[in-house]
Amino acid sequence: MEIIVDLCNQHHGSLSELKRMALNASISGADVVKVQLIDSEKHFGTKDKKYRDVTKTQFFELTEFCDQHSIELMATPFDSERLKWILDAGIKRMKIASRTVREDRSLCESILGLDIPTIISTGACALNEFPFGFSENIRYLFCVSKYPTYLDDPLLKIMPSRFSESGYHGYSDHAIGIVPALKAYLNGAKILEKHYTSSIFSQSNREKGHLGSFDYESLKQFKDLIRQFDIMEAV
Repeated sequence: MEIIVDLCNQHHGSLSELKRMALNASISGADVVKVQLIDSEKHFGTKDKKYRDVTKTQFFELTEFCDQHSIELMATPFDSERLKWILDAGIKRMKIASRTVREDRSLCESILGLDIPTIISTGACALNEFPFGFSENIRYLFCVSKYPTYLDDPLLKIMPSRFSESGYHGYSDHAIGIVPALKAYLNGAKILEKHYTSSIFSQSNREKGHLGSFDYESLKQFKDLIRQFDIMEAV
C-alpha cells in the first residue's frame, strides 16, 4: 500500500512546520507528502482561513526541501494559476479534490488533459460514480468528506469490501484513528491518503483536519501493522 499524507491544513500557515511535518512523515512511514494550493478567500469568500494558504514562494521552497531529502511531493491545485505552479515545479503526480470534482469541471479536465498520473477523491460522488471514466493515469479513491469522520458513520460501512473488484484504487481517510485505514488495507486498497499533523489536539474550527490525521506515532504504528500483515501473507 502506498501511503500519501496531506500536510494541509495542519501546518498553521508556517513553512517551517510544513518542512518539519514532511520530514517527520517520511521518517515515520509516508511514501508521499502532499499540499493543497488554494486561494481560500476566493473559494470560501472569507479571509478567516487565509493564513493557512501556501504561497508560491513557500511552495517552491518546500519543493526544494523535499528534493533535497528525497521525499516525493504531490499537490492539489484549486485553480489554473496554482496548477501552473505545480507544472513549473516539476511535480510528477497530482491530486484532484472532491470539492473540485463537484465545482470545477474545467480545471479537472485541464489536469487530466496533461496525461500525467492523477488521483481523484470521490467524496462528492455517489458510490461507484467515476466522473471521468477510466484510463491508465487515473486512480479513484473512495472518500468520506467529513472532518473528522466518526467510526459509526454509515458511509464507512459502504467502503468496498474488495477494492480489486471495484473501480477504486484506494481510500482517502478522514476518520479518527487508524482502524478504517487498516480495514481499507485488508480489503485490498493500494493507495491510502490521510492527513498528517504534529498534534491531533490542534483541532479547531479553522483547522478541522487534525483529529482525523496521522501523527508520527500513529503513522509508524500503521506502517508496522501492514508490514506484519504482509509478512503473514507471504508465509
